[in-house]
Amino acid sequence: MKEHYERMERQYPLGGFRRMCEGIIGLATPSLEADVRQFFASRSVSLGGKTLDQYLEQLRIAVGFREREAENLSAYLSRSSRGA
Repeated sequence: MKEHYERMERQYPLGGFRRMCEGIIGLATPSLEADVRQFFASRSVSLGGKTLDQYLEQLRIAVGFREREAENLSAYLSRSSRGA
């Protein structure tokens, strides 16, 4: 998306483009979040209303959850796989 952003923004209707950008929520690592924020900060992006802000907030929540719970989830899955 980064490589072809300007072209995609012109080609796709706002609704479709908005849905593609929604995928940033899944980039839930601190380094990817920083990259996403830098990418969108360097462009004038309009997804309608507060959509981009909401996506970035959801991404922050996902990254925070991952940072907070990764160790617990890994331990739980490790125990669960041994019992299966």
